[in-house]
Amino acid sequence: MGTTMMLVDDGTTQILIDAFITPAGLLDAALGRPVSTDPDAVDTALDKVGADRVRAIFISHSHHDHALDVAYIANRTGATVHGSPSTLNIARGGNVPEDRLALLDPEKSVTVGSFTVRTIASKHSPNPMGGEGATIDKPLLQPAPISAYKEGGTYDFLVAAPETSMLFKGSANWIPGALAGVHADALFLGIGGLGRAEQSFSKDFLDATIGTVQPAIVIPTHWNDFFCPVHEGLPLQRKLIDNTPAAFDTVLARTKADGIDIGLLEAFASITIH
Repeated sequence: MGTTMMLVDDGTTQILIDAFITPAGLLDAALGRPVSTDPDAVDTALDKVGADRVRAIFISHSHHDHALDVAYIANRTGATVHGSPSTLNIARGGNVPEDRLALLDPEKSVTVGSFTVRTIASKHSPNPMGGEGATIDKPLLQPAPISAYKEGGTYDFLVAAPETSMLFKGSANWIPGALAGVHADALFLGIGGLGRAEQSFSKDFLDATIGTVQPAIVIPTHWNDFFCPVHEGLPLQRKLIDNTPAAFDTVLARTKADGIDIGLLEAFASITIH
């Protein structure tokens, strides 16, 4: 659904990974203008993918391009929000009831229908907006400038179903050893910023992710221009922010070398993992 937002559906239960649909324009960001969830845009997108059985929303970190719409979507769907303290403060700012707020705990897995979700501590791609580890320390009310959406800690999610598993990695960075022993059939790999990274960083990142997890298929995410509305035919991130073609080339070369399939999802497209 653009950036790193994914709807996971086994036919009975649905989980959302991240919650960002409302376009916040580049000029809004540059000028510090406050932005708010666009209910019509969110409703249209959720209706388009049939998101009518969402029981949980897992937020990888609290920047606006991952969490801007979490409160509205939680209130629309009745889903529980799973996130860092910063993410939960975004939800509180949108009046999500406290009994539907769950703090992420890498020591405990969460069961949602037939899914088991494991949280794995990670790192944001280098030089995150607002500084690494910056937090949101009180309920965040909208409208608010995107600079108010601090990182708040970054996490990966291993989503296991009875016959398959998926690893959602929203940011192009890692904690050494964090994915040791982790296997997933599909790796949804955030590549934002990878196109401008040093070659040594890219190699180590792909070693720590593709090389460690050894999935059957890799699906790159976080490559589209998140300052544009989400439509079919997503535009690549603009060059002043990232060199997305270079990032694609880097990932493609690695998957080819390892004999791993690679897939690309446009907005509202789907893939079956089994």
